[in-house]
Amino acid sequence: MPPRRRKTSNNEPGSSTSNNVPETSNGHAVHYEPSETSPLQRRQKQEYYEQQSRLLQLYEKDRRLYESKEEQGGDEDREDGLLLHCCLALTIFSLIGNLIASILSGSLSILRLEYVGILICAILMAFANVAMAMQAFNNIADESSKPEMTFVTTVIVGVQTVLKGLLSWICYRRGSPSSIVVAMDLRNDVVTRISAVVFAYIGDEYWRLADPIGAILLCSLIALSWFRHALEYIPHLVGKRAEQEQLSRILKIAIDHDPRIRCLDHVMVYHTGEKAFVELHVVMDEKLTLKVTHDVCHPLEKKLQRLEFVERAFVHCDYCCDGD
Repeated sequence: MPPRRRKTSNNEPGSSTSNNVPETSNGHAVHYEPSETSPLQRRQKQEYYEQQSRLLQLYEKDRRLYESKEEQGGDEDREDGLLLHCCLALTIFSLIGNLIASILSGSLSILRLEYVGILICAILMAFANVAMAMQAFNNIADESSKPEMTFVTTVIVGVQTVLKGLLSWICYRRGSPSSIVVAMDLRNDVVTRISAVVFAYIGDEYWRLADPIGAILLCSLIALSWFRHALEYIPHLVGKRAEQEQLSRILKIAIDHDPRIRCLDHVMVYHTGEKAFVELHVVMDEKLTLKVTHDVCHPLEKKLQRLEFVERAFVHCDYCCDGD
């Protein structure tokens, strides 16, 4: 005869079972072994939930975008264009000011080349800064070269720094992808200008080699930055698959667009530039008329093209899911 099990009471002295431990129907306490998870698993789980939360927020953002009746894309493009024109005007002003400041002071740290392009110009700018660094090496060997920081030079560089800092803040507040890129470049330019003034002042007042050494450091960092910038854009120009998050947003819009869309036969999202192209094959009933299929597919194209990362969208209607 098996021994009788003694029921464990939560209120019994010496009992290790707490009040929040569940019991079975016959009154026995149920003990659970705590699941042991490694720090890596906890971090991966947290990243997964954060990604899903961000994706849901993007879904809601997309829904509000294509449900709104106002066309916001044109206004955003005009505002971005205005910021880019302001940046171009400030760049031209800075280039002239840098030339005057360089002639007056003889400092190499102040004369740095500006942002004029994305890929080809990035490579040219990188090699130009390498050439500036080589010139700085020559100035180290030339003991007669010495920068002279005048009041006019300081004022020119100071005004440029303040204007670029203000424009960078405006671009960051704007928040669009193109304005963020401009803001990052302006922010880097402000930092390098402040460093250039410091090196030039030290070279003028205390140590002659501070200015060419500062020019070498600044030009090397700028050249590496431009090379990295060029490498980031090369995959977009030769062809690159879009991010998984962007693909999920497109699939969500296509699935929720119209109940007459039975399934998606083919989806391709790829970059040949800054923005992506979307190719989408939707499957509908073969008995539907051309007018109906057009009235379903054309608005879907318009929805997809309103996404900030989409350049063009092509929606093709098919009657069978054959993967072609």
